[in-house]
Amino acid sequence: RRHPGLACTLFDLPAVAARARRRLAESGLGDRVRAVGGDFECDALPAADVVTLVRVCLDHGDDTVLALLRRARAALGAGGMVVVAEPLAGVPGAEAVADVYFAYYLRAMGRGRARSPDEFRALFAEAGFRRVRVRPTRYPVVAGVLTAEV
Repeated sequence: RRHPGLACTLFDLPAVAARARRRLAESGLGDRVRAVGGDFECDALPAADVVTLVRVCLDHGDDTVLALLRRARAALGAGGMVVVAEPLAGVPGAEAVADVYFAYYLRAMGRGRARSPDEFRALFAEAGFRRVRVRPTRYPVVAGVLTAEV
């Protein structure tokens, strides 16, 4: 509502996208926010200027994350950007707390791992991105932000 010229696409599992379409229509945003159903492990992502992955990579192994980043790269045109927002490993001063927390969390999930900025840099590069930046956040263990450009 604050940015009437902004349009976006939500890409999520078909059941989630269907529910989102209903909620967006009820809120009056259905004409500006499109919800597309699919599975990022096997479907192409919709074309975009920016792809945001919020707490997605953490729950998946490197092969899945690399494939997802490649799909994001394919969805982006020239000048496009991917934004990853999730907990980061190797945060100075918080390693012990983060290591214990994520060991339990990821054990419960049964897959995935927290990654350091350097590990993300390597994945971004392998997926065809450049100019990777770690953006400052108040609590990077809870929510770190990295960006990479096409």
